[in-house]
Amino acid sequence: MKIAFWSSVRGGDAGVTTNTACMAAMMTFYSGNKNMLLENHYSLRNIGDILLSPDRIECLREQGHYYHKYGMEHLLKELHSGNLGHKVVRQTAIPLLFDNLFYLPQSYIVNHDVFEYEFELVRKSLFQCLEDFSDILFIDTETNRNLSSAGILSEADIVVVNLIQNPEMIADFFENYHMGREKMLFLIGKYQQEHAWNLRRICYRFHIPRERIGVVPYHMELEEAMWNGRLLQFLNRNSSGKTDKETGYLMRQLKYGSAMLHNQIHILRSQKG
Repeated sequence: MKIAFWSSVRGGDAGVTTNTACMAAMMTFYSGNKNMLLENHYSLRNIGDILLSPDRIECLREQGHYYHKYGMEHLLKELHSGNLGHKVVRQTAIPLLFDNLFYLPQSYIVNHDVFEYEFELVRKSLFQCLEDFSDILFIDTETNRNLSSAGILSEADIVVVNLIQNPEMIADFFENYHMGREKMLFLIGKYQQEHAWNLRRICYRFHIPRERIGVVPYHMELEEAMWNGRLLQFLNRNSSGKTDKETGYLMRQLKYGSAMLHNQIHILRSQKG
């Protein structure tokens, strides 16, 4: 099962990376699935930066220490050589929540364009290998000008479109991007309740069924946890027990978003028999 997170909005305004990590974590907390996180692109701030402490990131990026034996680049090299199997994936991925959530890190040891080219060359065999290893792939997909993005969006079982509270940008998406509404779900990143274009108004204006859209509210503590590589700890600490009003609202919305995904996965699996 492949779930691609994508936005037509460039930059980090839609919170694609944050939303991908949050949904993967929440679905891992509340299910026994084995899930995998990865990106199809290099970025200044990636999934690893918000899930792993700065010390660990620095250690992982030491050339000759970690990434020459592990990580996405090593896995691509192995696939080019025809080496497949669970052992190769387990060697290249970082376990985040025991054996339930894994992340394929990146080293930035090759040129941006070279990475994209090599990724696209083995994309199908890569995803087949990862789907054999895990139940669900959560893919942070680059917006535009990426060799593999179009293929990923076309082949994904679910595409989570990340929106911002801007009616012009949302209208632009519906006018210019056609991926098949039946497999699209929506998340509004960095959501603010007091904004004129709130969830209810967006649903009404753009005819989005309420059961196919969720929000990830803006939350200062969440932002701080991300910058310190402690997103998982923040979510785990607040997923049960008492929280303040703002944090409680955030966690309820994250649970709703993960339930929305879970329901869609259940529907798709039922349709496949």
